[in-house]
Amino acid sequence: MTDKTAVDLLFDNLTARGMQPEKRISERNFVVPGKDRMSNTKYVIARHHSLFFCAYDSHGTSAYASRTFTGMYSSINLPPETDCHIYKKDWVDLLLRYHKRKSGLSYLDDTLTITSATDWTPAGLLSRTDAGLFLALNDKIEPLKITIQHDYLSIIEELKGKTVIGIETDLWLYKENDLDAFIQYGGQLIENMTNACALPGQSHRLDPEA
Repeated sequence: MTDKTAVDLLFDNLTARGMQPEKRISERNFVVPGKDRMSNTKYVIARHHSLFFCAYDSHGTSAYASRTFTGMYSSINLPPETDCHIYKKDWVDLLLRYHKRKSGLSYLDDTLTITSATDWTPAGLLSRTDAGLFLALNDKIEPLKITIQHDYLSIIEELKGKTVIGIETDLWLYKENDLDAFIQYGGQLIENMTNACALPGQSHRLDPEA
């Protein structure tokens, strides 16, 4: 009997948790000279209530052609131009993070790094409790980030053309303990932020001071 791959293990573990995952594995040879002849992509997608779980891994022979991530995602009622990323604050932020923004809330600005191509920050969406939940999950699974982008995950049909919020790591998660923590707490965090955006009086404008 052959050993199961990480894709097989993930598929089985999601199924065991009552989800109905779909997987795709593709290898493509391109009719081009030199090194850029092969691309290998695999991903597993599953719906979890109103959210989507996605694990993605792509390897190519050209520079910047490889990417791996696992995330929990949902659409969110924000304008298409919204762009935001949230990380646990770290000393490397001085070197690696551009377009850093302050929310004006100490419980966010003291512990998290927010980057945005606009002046918008998620001050109205991320409560003190949710910020603590993100940090606690980051202690179990890292690196971790929250991302908000328009049309971010087009491989999921239901999210095409929408503004997407997600929590994701640059890892292929498949072990049971990691999946349980990520799906439960990461999913809860995304649901909380999505619900906060839908509350009456919550501004959807990109300038939170407007």
